[in-house]
Amino acid sequence: MERGKRASSAEAEPEVLEPVLMRLDNDDCIHIDKNEFKIGRGKDNDEIILDIMISRRHCIFKCEGDEWEIKDLSSSATFVNNVVLLPGVTQKIYPGDIIQLSPNETFKYIFTFAKKEHQVKKPRIDEKILDTVLTKQKTFVESQECQKKELKNKLETKQKEQDELKQQLEELLSQQTIVKNDKEELLRQISVLESKIEAGNAQEQQLQCMYSQLLETLESDRQQFEARINEEKQKWQEALNMSKLEKEMLEAKMKEQMEKWREEQQTEWRNMMENKVKEEKNIQVQLMNEKTMLEEKLKETEKALKEQEAKAETSQAAANANIIGTIESGAETCIFVELVNVDQSSDLHILDTIDLTGLNDDATPKENILDKVTDIMDEQLTCSICSELFVKATTLNCTHSFCHHCITIWNKKRRECPICRKSIISMNKSLVLDNFIESMIENLPTELKNRRKEIIQEREVIEKMKRR
Repeated sequence: MERGKRASSAEAEPEVLEPVLMRLDNDDCIHIDKNEFKIGRGKDNDEIILDIMISRRHCIFKCEGDEWEIKDLSSSATFVNNVVLLPGVTQKIYPGDIIQLSPNETFKYIFTFAKKEHQVKKPRIDEKILDTVLTKQKTFVESQECQKKELKNKLETKQKEQDELKQQLEELLSQQTIVKNDKEELLRQISVLESKIEAGNAQEQQLQCMYSQLLETLESDRQQFEARINEEKQKWQEALNMSKLEKEMLEAKMKEQMEKWREEQQTEWRNMMENKVKEEKNIQVQLMNEKTMLEEKLKETEKALKEQEAKAETSQAAANANIIGTIESGAETCIFVELVNVDQSSDLHILDTIDLTGLNDDATPKENILDKVTDIMDEQLTCSICSELFVKATTLNCTHSFCHHCITIWNKKRRECPICRKSIISMNKSLVLDNFIESMIENLPTELKNRRKEIIQEREVIEKMKRR
C-alpha cells in the first residue's frame, strides 16, 4: 500500500523543466541550474570551458520572471542566431535559439528546456590543472598563429610582386601603342615580364596550395590536440571522482569509528557513574551504621556517668557523716579514716595508711600526731605543680590529683598528665580530699592556716580577672 501511495504521489508531482544548452556537434550539454549562470574560462564561473577562444568571463545567463536573457562580457564575441551581440548588451533568448560562444563553431549550442533530473555535482578540477591546460592551449595556438602569419606574409609579398609585374606589363603595353620605335625592345621586355608573371603565378599558386595545406594541417593538429586535452581532462576528472569516492569512504569510516568510540566512552562513563553511585551508597550505609553505633555508645557512656555520679554522691555523703575518729590511749594512739558503704567497684582509692606507732617519747601524744599528719599531708596531699596542699582537688582519669587552678593552666599548654604523661580525657573534683584537708587544717598551726587562706584568695582573684 505504501509503495502504491508513493507511486501515485510521484505521478501526481508536476515535471520541473530547466534551461539547457545542447551542443550541436556532440551530446554534451550545459545545465543552467541558477537564475544567474556565468560561463567562461575563469575559475569563478559556474561553467568552466578550457579554451583560449573563450574569455575569462564570456557571458552570463539571467532569469527575469519567466524569461531568460543573455549578456555578452567577452573580448571575442558571442552570437545569437548567427548575430553578434554587442559587448555589455542584454538580449532575450527563447527555446530553439542558437547560441555560439566565440567565432569558433565548436562551441555552438541550442537553447532549450529539459526535464530537471537529480544530478551529482562534479568536483571542479584543481586550479593547477586548469593553469596547465590553459598554458598548453595558449602555447599551441600561438605556434599555429605564428606559422599562419609567416606563410601569410610570404603570400602577401608574392602578391605584391605580382601586382608590380602586372603594372609594369600594363605600362609597357601602353607604351607599345604610343612609341613605334624600338618595338623589338619593348616586345622583348613584355615577353620577359610575361615570363616573370607566369613564374610568379606558379609560385603564388604553390604558396596558395602550401597555405591551404598548412591550414588543413593546423586544423588536424588542433583537433588532435583538443582530443588529447579532452582525454587528459577526462582522466583528471576520473582521478578526482576516485579521490572523492575515497574521501567519502574515509569520512564514512572515520564517522563509524567516532560513533563506536563515542559509544564506548558513554558506556565507560555510565559504568563509572554507576560504580560511583554504588560506592557513595555503601559509604552512606557505613556512615549510618557508625552513627547508630556511636549513638548507642554515647547513651551507654551517659548512663555509666550518671551511675558513677550517683555512687560518688552517695559515697561523699557517707564520708561526710563518718570521717574522723580520734582515740588516745596510753602509748598506742591512731587516727582512723573510715569510708562507710563504699562499693568496691567505685573509682575511689586508698591514699595512704597513717601509722602513728613509734612516735617520739619526749613529745606529747597530740604533738606527735599533728607532726605525723603534717608530714603525711606534705607527702601525699600536695600538688606536684605548685607544691602546696590541694586547693579544690581535681583527679584525672589516670588517678593523679592536682589543684584545679594548676591543672587548668597546665591543660592549656599540654593535654597530658604532668606525672605519667597520659592524655587527659576527664577531670573530676575530689570532694573527699577537700573536706579531709579542710578538717585537718583546723588542727594545724596558725601560720599554715594563714598561708593557705592567702593562696586561696590569690587564686580567686586570678580567676575573677580571667572571667572579666
